[in-house]
Formats: sequence, structure tokens, C-alpha cells
Amino acid sequence: MAKDLSNTKWHGVPRQEIPWFPTVQPEACIGCELCYVSCGREVYEIEMPDGKHRKAVAERPYNCMVGCSTCATVCPTKAITFPKRETVWEIEKQFKIFKQVHKEAEGKREKLAAASSEPPEPLPAPDVIRAPVQLAGLFGEKRFLVKLEALIKDRPYDIEDLQLEVPTLKGLLERTPAYMRFTVASTEQQDIQTFMEELKTLVAANDLVWVEEKP
Repeated sequence: MAKDLSNTKWHGVPRQEIPWFPTVQPEACIGCELCYVSCGREVYEIEMPDGKHRKAVAERPYNCMVGCSTCATVCPTKAITFPKRETVWEIEKQFKIFKQVHKEAEGKREKLAAASSEPPEPLPAPDVIRAPVQLAGLFGEKRFLVKLEALIKDRPYDIEDLQLEVPTLKGLLERTPAYMRFTVASTEQQDIQTFMEELKTLVAANDLVWVEEKP
């Protein structure tokens, strides 16, 4: 019996949350069985709904490898279609899968190195695409949020989960330092370390204290 992979995960993302699978147009399918033979993940079955003509059916659509479209490529009548490739790219961004991918890649290198009895070659550290930050100081009179907004405007960065903690209202009026927490994130899955240096410069220029940063 063919194995159902619909409850597996793709780089940490539940497979059923990824709308990537083939659709077969029965009227265009000639029953050549190329898809059935070519697919190594047992997505297809061949049926004879009218008792005479073979037709391919995507019996286990979520078995399909995310991003693969080999069956559509080899189909001689273009009876098989897939969602647009942008579907996969959006999933990558939405679930921020690259941290998980880096871990899987490191595990793969370790396995290959162990199999060949050769140590893996050192690689540069993976890109940092998110970093929590904590600041302290007087924020209101510095118009820090306005300046922070200007710093990220029209750039592939965003500020997430921003929180401003003020000990007391009287303390705020008496210029008691407050605490600000937020997460710097890349909106295009790119390294943010250069931007973090710019942010530190902005913080220092406004006489604020950089309390914490964790990759």
C-alpha cells in the first residue's frame, strides 16, 4: 500500500498547509502513465472510470515534493498543472523557514562527512534575519519612533512586537527612563547585521542605552 505523507512536515511547516500539488485535467489525460512511472513519491494512481480508458488521478496530492513539477514537464498533453512558483516563495517567507533549512543543511554535511570519514569544511555563519532588541532611556522627547520609522522606510526591514514599558506615569512625567523591546526582522529573508549597526548608531545618537541583542 502506498504511504500517505500528508501529515509530514516540509522544513518544519505542516505539509497540508502548503497548497502545492498537481491537478489532472481528465479530458486531456491520455493515460500514457508517464506521471505514474516518473513520480517517486507515489502521488498518482491509474484508473479506468469508463472501464476502457486509463486516466491518471492524483490520489495522494500531499505526497508531492514541494516545488517539484516533473510530472507536468513530461506530460505530453499538458494535462497536469501546478500552482504558480510564487506560492512556494510566499510559504518560505511566511514561515521563515531558512533558520530550519540551515540546521538541516548542517546535519546533512555532518552525515556526509561521517560517511566519507572527512571533516566538513568550515562555512560562514548563516545569515541573521531576526534579532530581538531591548533599549532603555527617554524616548518621548527624542522622537525615537519617528526616527526609527524613517530608518526602515522603503527598505527590506521591519520592526515587530514593539513594546514600551514605563514604570509609572509620574515617573514618565519626571523623566524616568523607560524600556523599549522589539524584534528587527528582514522582510526579504536577507541578513540584517549591517542594518543592526545602523540601528546602534541611531540609538547612540539619541543618548539611549542598548541593553540587549540576541540573534
